[in-house]
Amino acid sequence: MTIQTSTSSGIPDGFGQRLREERKRLGLNQGQLAEIAGCQRLAQLQYENESRVPTIRYLNAISLAGVDLAYLVLGIHFGSASLTNEQSQRIEDKVFELIENCAKSQPDGKLSPDSHKMLFRLFRGYLTQVELGQLPADFDPLALISNQFGVAG
Repeated sequence: MTIQTSTSSGIPDGFGQRLREERKRLGLNQGQLAEIAGCQRLAQLQYENESRVPTIRYLNAISLAGVDLAYLVLGIHFGSASLTNEQSQRIEDKVFELIENCAKSQPDGKLSPDSHKMLFRLFRGYLTQVELGQLPADFDPLALISNQFGVAG
C-alpha cells in the first residue's frame, strides 16, 4: 500500500481527484459541498484543481459530511475494523499523544477545535490500520501533516 506524498504547494498528490471522487460518492455537486463546508463554489473548484490548499476548518466540515479524510489526504481507504478493547485503548492513547505533539508545535501551544477533530479522525483511522498490520508502523503521520497543512512544525 502506498501512502501519498505532497506537491511543492503542500497539497497531497491526487488530492483534487480524490476530493472530486468523494464529492460524487456523496451525490453532491461542487456548490453543495462548498455550502456544507462553508466556502464559495470557486474555493471548492480550486481545491479540486489543487490550486488552493484547503483549511483545517474546510477539512473538518467535509469530514462531518461523510468525506473520508484518510483517503483524501493519504490516498488510503481505511474501512471499518473490529478491534479489541486493548487495541482501541492503545490507539486512542497514541492519537491523543500525536494531537498533543501537534499542539505543542504551534506558537501558542494550542489547536483549534476544528483541528482537534480533523486530526483525531485522521490519526485514529491511520493508527487502526497500523494496529491491524495493513500499514507500516514506521510511517510518521506528523511529518505528513506538517508538510501538507501546517498543523505541526
